[in-house]
Amino acid sequence: MAESQQFDIPEIHSFEQIYDTARKLTAGNKPRAALVVPSDVTMLKAFSQAIEAGFIDPTLIGDEELARKKAAEHKINLDKIKFIDIREPDISVATAARMASLDEIDLIIKGRIPTVGFLQIIFEKDVSFRRQGKIISHVAVIKPDLYDKLLFLTDAGVNEEPDLKCKLALIDNLVNFARSIGVTMPRVAILAAVEVVYPQMPVTMDAAIISKMAERKQIRGAYVDGPLSFDVAVDMFAAHSKGVKTSPVAGQADALLAPNIETANGIYEAMSLYGNARLGGILYGGVVPVALASRSDSVSNRLNSIVLGVLAANK
Repeated sequence: MAESQQFDIPEIHSFEQIYDTARKLTAGNKPRAALVVPSDVTMLKAFSQAIEAGFIDPTLIGDEELARKKAAEHKINLDKIKFIDIREPDISVATAARMASLDEIDLIIKGRIPTVGFLQIIFEKDVSFRRQGKIISHVAVIKPDLYDKLLFLTDAGVNEEPDLKCKLALIDNLVNFARSIGVTMPRVAILAAVEVVYPQMPVTMDAAIISKMAERKQIRGAYVDGPLSFDVAVDMFAAHSKGVKTSPVAGQADALLAPNIETANGIYEAMSLYGNARLGGILYGGVVPVALASRSDSVSNRLNSIVLGVLAANK
C-alpha cells in the first residue's frame, strides 16, 4: 500500500451539506415517505419538520385517532396528510412494507414500535421487503464534534455477528450508501481491538482477508484496511505512534465496519450521548430505505435519519 500522510476530507463532510443536497434532489421530486405507527411525539415532530422543509410527500400509517391526539397535545400540524388508519402496529408495518414492494412509497420511517419487532415483520417473506441476493443492514452517519468529516458506521441494528461473507455485503451496502450521500471513495476501517493479525482473534483474520481482497481490487469503490483499532482508524497520531504509517485508511477513516452489533451500537450510543455528535441512521438494502432512529435520539437527529433516507431513496 502506498503511504498516505495527508488527511483527506471528502467534498461532503457535514450534515449541512447533506441537507443542501437533499434540498436540491427534492426540489422537483419529493420521495413518498410513510411514517409507521405515528404515536411517537419526537418522531412526529421530526416528520412534521421534514414536511415543512419540503423533503417528503407524507403518508401516515397507524392509529389515526391516537396520532392526532398526540399531535394536538404538542401542537403538531397533521392537516392535509394522507392517513391509512390501522390500529394494530404489526399490521401497520406489514402494510408499509407491502406498499414499498409495490412501488407505492419510496421511504419508510419507523415510529413507536420496538426495533426487534419491526425487523421481524419487514423480514417476513410474505411482505416482500427483501431484495433477492441482497443483505439489509443498518448504516449510521455520524459527525463528531472533534472530527473533520463524516463517519459512516455499520452495523448497529441488524446483523449481530457477521461472518466474512456478511462483512463483504455490509461493506457493499456502506459504499453504495456513502455514494448516495456524495462520498464517492470512502476509506473503510475494519475494526478490531488490535492492529495486528492474531489467529486466536478471528475478527483480525477476517479483516486481513478483506484487506487483501481490497488490495487486489476485489472490492471496488473504496479504500479498505484492517484490522484497525478505533483510535488508529480515526487519529493520525495514534496510527503513526503504533507503527501504522502506510495505510490509506488509518488516521482518516470515513467509515467503520464493526466486528459485531454490540461494538457498533456502543459507538453509536456513545457518540450520541457523550460525543457531542450529530447523527442519524437508516436500514439499507431493502426495496426502499428505512429511517430508523434510536429511542434516545433527539428531534434533530431523527430528522437527520429522515433526510438520510431521502438521499438513499433518490439514489
